[in-house]
Amino acid sequence: MRLRKWTCLRVSLVVVGLMYHLAAQADDFAPRNTPENDLIARALAREGNGATQLAPLTQRVWSESELLRLTDSYNNPDTKAIRRLVLGAQSPPAQAAAGVVLLTAEEEPRMAWRAVGVLSVNRSADFVFSLDTTRSLFEQRPAMPWTHVLQLRFYTALGEWRIGQSPLRWGGGYSGAMLLSDTPPPLPYISYRKDWHLGRRLGTWHFGQIASVFEEGGSRRYVMARRLRRELTPRWEISMAEAFKANKLPDGLVALVLPYYVYQHLYTWSRYKGQDEWFNYLADVQLVYRFGDQKMYLDLLLDDLQAPRWLTRFRYTTPRKAGILLGYHRLLPRNARLTVEVAHTDGTGGGVYTFKDPRNAWRYRDAVLGHPVGTNRDMLWIRLDMPIDMQAYAAVEYVSTRMANASPEVPVGKQWVVYLYRLLANRYVAGVRFQHDESREGSSTRWLLQVGYLF
Repeated sequence: MRLRKWTCLRVSLVVVGLMYHLAAQADDFAPRNTPENDLIARALAREGNGATQLAPLTQRVWSESELLRLTDSYNNPDTKAIRRLVLGAQSPPAQAAAGVVLLTAEEEPRMAWRAVGVLSVNRSADFVFSLDTTRSLFEQRPAMPWTHVLQLRFYTALGEWRIGQSPLRWGGGYSGAMLLSDTPPPLPYISYRKDWHLGRRLGTWHFGQIASVFEEGGSRRYVMARRLRRELTPRWEISMAEAFKANKLPDGLVALVLPYYVYQHLYTWSRYKGQDEWFNYLADVQLVYRFGDQKMYLDLLLDDLQAPRWLTRFRYTTPRKAGILLGYHRLLPRNARLTVEVAHTDGTGGGVYTFKDPRNAWRYRDAVLGHPVGTNRDMLWIRLDMPIDMQAYAAVEYVSTRMANASPEVPVGKQWVVYLYRLLANRYVAGVRFQHDESREGSSTRWLLQVGYLF
C-alpha cells in the first residue's frame, strides 16, 4: 500500500511538472467569447471567487499559460474541459458547458445569449461550440453570426486536425494580433497542428497551418496561414508566421507545402506573366518575455511582401508597409489584471492591410483579418480587470487612435468602455456597460443596462 502511494505521488509530480512545462510553452490568447474564457471563469468561481464568473460578460480573454496555471490545482468538469481544449490529446476526454442569457435595455429591450462547451466524442475527437449573440450586441455588428464556434477536432498520430469555423487569433496581444486576430467574424477553415522535434540544437517547434475558402463579392477567396513557435528559454518565446489572401489558387496542394513567398514567385511568372495582383502575402514575427506574473510581447507585421528582388529579376520592389504591437501584461491579486498596449501601422500603396487589388485586401466581411488598429494608425490601448469583491466585477478599457500619416483618411478618436456586473442571488446577474466615443465627427454615448442568468 505504501509503495502504491509513493508511486501515485511520483506520477502526480511528473504530471504537474509536465503541465507547468506545457504552460510555459503555450502563451497565445484565446479568442473572445470562446469556451475557454467562459469555462475558466466558472471554474474559478466554483473555487471561491464568485465574481470571476462575470468576467466573460466584459469580453475578458485569458492566455493559454494562464488557463493551464489556474486549472492545475483543481479537478472539476470545467477545468478538465479547459485542459482538453488547450492540450488536446495530452489531456483526458472531457464534457462541460456554460452559458448566459441577458435581457438588455437600450433603445428597446433585446434578448442576447451565449452557450459554449466541449464534448469529447472519444479519446481522439472533440466537438467544440460557442453559440453567441452577445458580441453582435456589444459591438453593434450584424455581420457577427450566432454560430461563433462550431468545430470538430481530431487527434491522430500525425497531429491535430480542426474542421469547422471559429475566430482566429495567433499570438500577439490582448487586444488582437497583427497577422491573425479575432476582429472579423469567424472563418470557415481546416487546420493542422503538430509538435516537430528538430534535433538537440533546434529543439521542439509547434507547427500550425490553416486553409480557408469562402465566397466574397460573388467570387471565391483563399486564405492560408502557417506558423512555427518555440520556447527558447523558460522566459523567452518566439514565433514566425506567414499568410496570404488570394483570388486564385493554382495547384492548391503545392501551396500547402511550399513557403508562400516561393509559391507566389513561381506562379506569378509561370502562370500570370509577372502580374502579382492575384496574391497578397504577409509575414509576422512575435517575441514574448515572461517574468513572474508579468509579460511583455512584441508583434512585428510585414505586409504586402513580394519575393526578394533578386528572385523577381529586379522587375519590381516591395512597398513599405508594416505594423508593430508592443504590450505589457500584469496579473494582479485575486485574478485582476492590467494590460497596456501600443500599436502602429504605416504604409504606402494604400496602407497596411490594403492591397492594389481590393479583392485581396487583408479583410474578411466587415473587418481586417489582422489587428483592430486597422490601416495607418497609432493606437494606445489600456485595460484593467478588477473583481471588486466576491459578488461584483468591473473592467475599464481606454482606446486612443490617431493617423500615422495623411494617407489614407482613417477614423480616429478616443473611446472609454466601462463594465460593472454584480451577482444578485445564486446565478442571477445585473450590470451596466457604458461606452463613450469621441471622433472628428463628434461624440456619442451608449448605455446598456442588463439583467440575466448564468448557467
